[in-house]
Amino acid sequence: MISNNGDIIKVLATVVRILKAFTLLRPGIKIIFTGSTPERMRLYQRILKMYYAEFTKEFKITGLVKADQLYNELTFNPKIVASYLAFFVQRIY
Repeated sequence: MISNNGDIIKVLATVVRILKAFTLLRPGIKIIFTGSTPERMRLYQRILKMYYAEFTKEFKITGLVKADQLYNELTFNPKIVASYLAFFVQRIY
């Protein structure tokens, strides 16, 4: 369901707050997230690019990519265009 009611920023801000709190309680855990559609994945990638400097102060961000029938987890680089299948975040300690 797509509501287009403009709440995406509020929703993502809530998700980030929960992510921060959860990873403080569970040190070392790696969170995976993916979009339900390719468009949603591109949206998440744009958001990670926009807030990369802020996010990487607290989290290591990696992405899952597929190349030649192999899946690889790569460090997320906002300057490189890639088709990510999922993203991983892990608190830096």
